[in-house]
Amino acid sequence: MYKREDVVRLLKPFLIQNQNIYAIWEGGSAATNHLDTYSDLDIMMATDEAYIETLFKEIDCFFDEKFGILESLRMPEPSWHGFSQKFYKLDKTESWFYIDLCILPNTIQDSFTAQDRHGMSVVWKDERDFINNEPTSVQDINVLAKEAYERAVQFNFVSRLEIEKALYRNHFIDAYQSMLVFVMRHLAPLLNIEHRKAKADFGLRYADRDYSESDYALILRFFSCSKIEELKPLFGELFARYETLKEKYSLSFKR
Repeated sequence: MYKREDVVRLLKPFLIQNQNIYAIWEGGSAATNHLDTYSDLDIMMATDEAYIETLFKEIDCFFDEKFGILESLRMPEPSWHGFSQKFYKLDKTESWFYIDLCILPNTIQDSFTAQDRHGMSVVWKDERDFINNEPTSVQDINVLAKEAYERAVQFNFVSRLEIEKALYRNHFIDAYQSMLVFVMRHLAPLLNIEHRKAKADFGLRYADRDYSESDYALILRFFSCSKIEELKPLFGELFARYETLKEKYSLSFKR
């Protein structure tokens, strides 16, 4: 049974020797220093756009020969991030392990290597200084945060009243579902601006690492609710926190 480190040991020299690939790095948990037993392998590489399909075929052959491919998933293009992306579930590896492999064309604008958003890339190869771990510029962070703020504050009184009606009616599923939308779309971006501005668009991912103890506890209480009696007072707390943050940043992101 191959472990993650075994896959890296075999894959790394195969990719490095390929002269058509001029940058290779690990992202994900390796870059954020949060590797654990259940970490997948996030591999990114840069090549000429004309070589991308050939490279996928070569990588497919390598995986099939070394491990066997149980399943694979090629993401439709054009993708939202501009990469060519494919996921692999290999045979002879641990049951939870998979590979997230991205091939970037040399024309890409954002290679997802800014350290304040994606951590410090674990570089395998970089022949053209393609990998840039510099933090996001203040200007770009402010634009990102402003866009997140403007989306977050589009929570109108009708939506609030619908949540409150579901609570009054003791309809747990309706209330929980509507509150979940509120937390994810409206509260989370404001909490991100408060605690990790460069990740304003990250939703709740990694909130346990970045949020204050009190804000993380508040979110955790919502996800732990199983009774309507728990939801009713909690919505008041969630909404109050939302209003506080909305007011706090209103001048910062005023049109």
